[in-house]
Amino acid sequence: MDSITLKVELQSYGLRIPDAKDVRSGGAGPTGGIHLKILSGGEANIPVVGDFVRSSPYHLDQINGEYWVFKDGVAVAQVELMGGPKFHEHQTSAGIPMQRIGLLHCPTTFATTLLQTCDFWEDERRCKFCGIELTLKDRSTVGFKNAKSLVETLKLAKELDGITNVVFTSGVAPDEEKALSKYAEICREVKSATGLPIQLQIIPPEDLSWLGRLKDAGVDSLGVHIETFDPDVFSIVTPGKARIGLDKYIETWKEAVRVFGRWQVSTYILVGLGERLETVTEGAALCAEIGVYPFIVPFRPIAGTPMENVAPPKPEVMRRIYTEAAKILAAISAGAVMMWQPMASASTTKAERPGARVSPEMKTMRPARAGR
Repeated sequence: MDSITLKVELQSYGLRIPDAKDVRSGGAGPTGGIHLKILSGGEANIPVVGDFVRSSPYHLDQINGEYWVFKDGVAVAQVELMGGPKFHEHQTSAGIPMQRIGLLHCPTTFATTLLQTCDFWEDERRCKFCGIELTLKDRSTVGFKNAKSLVETLKLAKELDGITNVVFTSGVAPDEEKALSKYAEICREVKSATGLPIQLQIIPPEDLSWLGRLKDAGVDSLGVHIETFDPDVFSIVTPGKARIGLDKYIETWKEAVRVFGRWQVSTYILVGLGERLETVTEGAALCAEIGVYPFIVPFRPIAGTPMENVAPPKPEVMRRIYTEAAKILAAISAGAVMMWQPMASASTTKAERPGARVSPEMKTMRPARAGR
């Protein structure tokens, strides 16, 4: 089995492992997974937690002390598992276990949620798939990571684990100006103390001048995650972001590309939320033309969220979308005129797609901006 097919199938089906009790099951980011290096080529974070994983044809086992992935009982690929971070064995000067300050999402990337609470969480604006506050309930993290604790942890992670970059995300703060000011302060101190490249992930700020101020504070790249381009899914699954509106996201992306540079701004597009598939590739094309890199990933259910029982999309769906997205990115990166055709579906007629890069449905995905 080739490594691309293996990665796509593992992302959709998951991997059964002997013991998943220590795998993070809440919070932001790629939760409920382990990082695998596939020796035949590639790396990936693979889901190992969730009801859907129990029926996966894949399981992990050892042969002569080496780890292998098995499909239906047949060994298909040798893999290496990422060991536990060495910095997790230490505490900050305030006595906080560094494991509660940050994690490794892969061997070289330190990631943490600066603000572990979200203003959308307790009302109708909450994203239905998000588990950001769940890790506060089980006390596996702290509500806010201050600059001192982060600098201490990052310096040790750089020394002991060889991290090369940092990702900071956060929940939506009730006071945006205060939060962005604090994030800028943290990034400035982290950059000064470690020199590490920093990606910061935020929602579109009311005042776009913050983008330049964040760059001046040491932020190297920016994530502004829309999650979906399907207007119905946008309003039902991510109602808080829908209130911000597509127009504001586009405005923010354009300004962020001007500030940080092409491909130094990114967004996540989730597949499996109930969207029409053509909105994924149309959205990816829209982002790429602006200079925003679209990370297209399969939805991964988190226990304790409203979507905990929704299974990830099938691997054949993901392979089809990845193939289309690769064509789009290759064409735009080469400066070519778009030659791809939007993905056909039962709900999309030729009359709705004549040369348009944004479907008529997407053009209506512009709810008025409301208070957050």
